[in-house]
Amino acid sequence: MDLLFIILLLVCGMALIVLELVAIPGTTIAGLAGVGLSIWGIYRVFVEYGSFWGGMVIVFDVLVCLILLIFTLKSKLWKRFAQKEEISSKVNEIKTVVNVGDRGKTITRLAPMGTALINNERMEVYTSTSFLDPETEIVVEEVSGSKIRVNKIN
Repeated sequence: MDLLFIILLLVCGMALIVLELVAIPGTTIAGLAGVGLSIWGIYRVFVEYGSFWGGMVIVFDVLVCLILLIFTLKSKLWKRFAQKEEISSKVNEIKTVVNVGDRGKTITRLAPMGTALINNERMEVYTSTSFLDPETEIVVEEVSGSKIRVNKIN
């Protein structure tokens, strides 16, 4: 195997490992691919150039990965990839009080969760009995914090 190809394997492996740690954590695909490429490149060095150069490449590979990781973290490069917006909305920000016995109508299908109109306000509700189709008349059976359980009016 050509030395240039081995170097390309090692460089791509290191780049994918750093990319996994800095830019796309949690996916593990890039990290596993990077580790795989690095191991394959190190293996090829051991096979074609011997133990001494294989050991040197392991030390070099680990050092370069650490240096790249430290550089990217200190240079705040990872902040370019981070989400800057904050999600501040909440489910069922109820402006009116919902009581047991209030009536309403489903807007979407409850399977078992969906949206309903109760006291002229759209809110997320659930049913514990069955699926309910849109435009079904409902009654509130239980209110527990922001969870509202409803059932069909018979």
